[in-house]
Amino acid sequence: MATMQITETSGRTRRVGAVALGAAVLLAAAAAAIASVSGLHWTSTDAVLSATAAVGLAAVALFSTEAGLVLLILAIPLFDAATLGPSTAPFTAAHVLLGATILGWIARVVRDRRDALPEPSAILGGLGLLVVAGLTSVVVSLAPSTTAFSSVRLFAFFLLAALVARYAEEPHRARRIVYALVAVAVALVGVELLQYVAPGLGIGTIATQGLESTELLMRPAAFFLDPNFLAGYLSAASLVAIAFFVRSRRVREAIIWGAAGAITGFGTVLTFSRSGWVGLAVGLLLIVATAPRDRRRLLVVTALVLAIVAVPFLPSTVTDRVTSLFKPQTVTSLSTRYLMGVSSIEMLDEYWFSGTGLGAFELAYPPYRQPGALPRILHPHQLPLAIWVETGLLGLLAELVLLAGIVIAWRRIAKQGYPALGVAVLVAVAALVVQSFFQYYLFFEYLWLFLALLAAVSSRKGEAPRA
Repeated sequence: MATMQITETSGRTRRVGAVALGAAVLLAAAAAAIASVSGLHWTSTDAVLSATAAVGLAAVALFSTEAGLVLLILAIPLFDAATLGPSTAPFTAAHVLLGATILGWIARVVRDRRDALPEPSAILGGLGLLVVAGLTSVVVSLAPSTTAFSSVRLFAFFLLAALVARYAEEPHRARRIVYALVAVAVALVGVELLQYVAPGLGIGTIATQGLESTELLMRPAAFFLDPNFLAGYLSAASLVAIAFFVRSRRVREAIIWGAAGAITGFGTVLTFSRSGWVGLAVGLLLIVATAPRDRRRLLVVTALVLAIVAVPFLPSTVTDRVTSLFKPQTVTSLSTRYLMGVSSIEMLDEYWFSGTGLGAFELAYPPYRQPGALPRILHPHQLPLAIWVETGLLGLLAELVLLAGIVIAWRRIAKQGYPALGVAVLVAVAALVVQSFFQYYLFFEYLWLFLALLAAVSSRKGEAPRA
């Protein structure tokens, strides 16, 4: 009897899915027809092809959370490259997958109620409070429309984090997400190398900046808008791979994770991102500190030997970037970051309670700009102070709750005996949080993904066995 009910239910689900997909195709065709004649300068062929691709991706994400998440992980690096819409109204595969995956999960929440919701945690509480802080800052914002749009983006990111936190509560699912993140990072290093070797091909984004000499420093960014964001992703992926490598029990497993960690670590170096390097270094120290006792001493000795052997052979472009970290007043980009921090503290005299409004920092900043800071840089280049300045006291509270959540998760992972999965996610979060002191990572998808994974693997349901 139960078998018959299950069969009937699955049959109804397939029929509903088929009807929904057919309706979506018809809507896509209608949208394509409208787009081709509405002045968007989009040919009928382009409109139909893009609409078909969007509907196909949306259908997969709507009916399979796991497939939607994996495809989203593949598409996030192409957020600024894989455009499906016309230049006058661009949207990307990542937008489609993000929206469809969230909608599919919301449908399951309505159907299954509490069974589809994540376990409450301080991390998700902090992220949710951050959304509330953004929304309430609309009332006093210097740019209400910008603040409203930014708050909607934050809400979408929060829903994604809640979805990932629920889905990854089962360790095998969390591992799948982590494996996908590392695999995509390794592939991006291939793109990065191609950019470095053959920049004339015009693939993706390459940033250039002058050095003290007349030489130009070339910084591959793959398909990201900024090499610092590529470095953030690659450094987190490298740390994940190294954490698994340190706890590997089989030779084949050690080779795979060791190679992935080395490749993505090299990719982080190749971005010439000092914030990425600092995050990677902090994460490596944390890996050593949490390593099993019998391997900790070996790791320290190996690291010292590699440093002694490798440092003399490092190119001057790398050593100069490293040494510049210790003289920020003489380096324009670093001194500007420092001076913007000073300005942010002064801005708190006026905006400590209500904030400027989410995304309105650059409108309030010019009168507070310090002598020596680059006039062209108005967007904040760090996160902790910027959130407080933009969203006021509620934003600061959200940060404190989030920090408490990370500490709680760390303690739970420690009680589990520092399993590989828990350590891998923890060190990735630590690296990205450190880098947020140098980059505005509020809308950086990987920070939200790894925070959600940390909430999941440290939850009661997500407790992993020692590994």
